[in-house]
Amino acid sequence: MPDRQEPVKIILVTGYLGAGKTTLLNHILANDRNLRAAIIVNDIGEVNIDESLIREGGFSQADSIIPLTNGCICCTLADDLAEQLGGIADTGDFDYIVIEASGICEPMPIAYTISEFCIDSSEAAAPLALDNIVTVVDCARMIDEFDGGKRLFAEDLEEDDVESLLVEQIEFCSTIILNKTDLITEEQLGEVKAIVRSLQKDAVMIEAQRGDVPLEELLDTGRFDFDAVFESATWLDILTQAMQESESPEDLEHDHEHDHDHDHDHEHEHVHGHGHHHHGDDELEYGFSSFVYDRRAPFDLDKFAEFAGAWPDSIIRTKGMVWVSEQPDVCYLLEQAGTQRSFIDNGPFVASLPADEQARVLEENPGILNRWDEKCGDRQILLVFIGRNMDRADIEARLDACLVG
Repeated sequence: MPDRQEPVKIILVTGYLGAGKTTLLNHILANDRNLRAAIIVNDIGEVNIDESLIREGGFSQADSIIPLTNGCICCTLADDLAEQLGGIADTGDFDYIVIEASGICEPMPIAYTISEFCIDSSEAAAPLALDNIVTVVDCARMIDEFDGGKRLFAEDLEEDDVESLLVEQIEFCSTIILNKTDLITEEQLGEVKAIVRSLQKDAVMIEAQRGDVPLEELLDTGRFDFDAVFESATWLDILTQAMQESESPEDLEHDHEHDHDHDHDHEHEHVHGHGHHHHGDDELEYGFSSFVYDRRAPFDLDKFAEFAGAWPDSIIRTKGMVWVSEQPDVCYLLEQAGTQRSFIDNGPFVASLPADEQARVLEENPGILNRWDEKCGDRQILLVFIGRNMDRADIEARLDACLVG
């Protein structure tokens, strides 16, 4: 095994179907810097179309382009991905590994798989490091999908996962390529930037045409840190601020439902305190805004279901904890992106635990007491809403009508 001082840097490229990921990869491969880069391309179908397109671009070295087909590297092909990463690194032939994820992959579980493997490889002769997660955004499509929120609910959408995937790919990345800027106006480009920043507060944004991006913005950037990227989602920043106002460090954990019918039993979401603050009713450009709905009373589940059945189309993103009267001991996690909504059992409220277990949890997490209510304990509804041209008063009034007591 070769003796290597520097780790092999990994770049993960995500983005929805047709955003321009393969074109971006071809630009990387066409560089004149003699980069030693291996490419892993993932396609859900049996035939890897993206691999064929890369080879047609003139890059046909069999050992440097590795197809992972008929599955998704964020779940069913996770073990195959780890095996390929180890094999590439151990050859000593490459300085970079560029992974093109399928257009319907969520980036967080892929990053988790890679990060865990990188840790395991840290003592090896060929260590690995996840350096950058790049999300390619089709600006023209973004205008269509987020046109005042209306396109998110259009009946003619062929894939009901589109809006959810777009949101998740933007929320979990370190670099965003605003591609196809030549297909929209300057005003529309400003709107796209506002959309992105309403969902993602920290990632570096780069404008591009036909995937032509300076290599220094893609390779060897040192931008990726799992916790920092996780915390860069705007909804989490807003929720953290709301919880910090009562100095609550309590974690939110759940097994996240996969938007294309797979489960991830390894995904761990948590709320950390950090230095960025967004206050409720934060107004952004182009009518984008956010607010926190915070109540110490439970929802009537049937009434809340009625509200959900007529979900305001001005809301792009919602996430947070829900308390319902029918199961008062259970903390539920609500997640919404466009038309996609999930309502997941997030475990019991601390107030519902037996006295001895409750005492233990509170001793280990004393900050919970800072938001402890004499009547409700830690039971509450705490939801972040992000949207465009939202009528906050109307949304809150409709939600309040769902409350019990």
